[in-house]
Amino acid sequence: MSTNINANVLKNFIVDTIGSTKLTASQAQKYDIDADKYTEANKDENTYLELDEILEDSDLYEQFATMYVEEQDKEASVDAEKEKEEEAKVKEKNESGV
Repeated sequence: MSTNINANVLKNFIVDTIGSTKLTASQAQKYDIDADKYTEANKDENTYLELDEILEDSDLYEQFATMYVEEQDKEASVDAEKEKEEEAKVKEKNESGV
């Protein structure tokens, strides 16, 4: 899957998703990030990854970009379903008023 997402858009998505600019090991596990990949990206060996460390690591960047694309697809699907429901209501209303 191609994951060419603008870094600023991805930064905002990551902050919204994890609720912080720091990713802990337990949060990484929650998002199915491989522990080895987390450790590799943790260059300064803190108890967390900084946002810049996430974006600099190609594997983590790709994983969050994929999550972003999946989220966008899900939102588009929900929006399309709502639009269909609205169209059906309008059609019903027009048919009953005739």
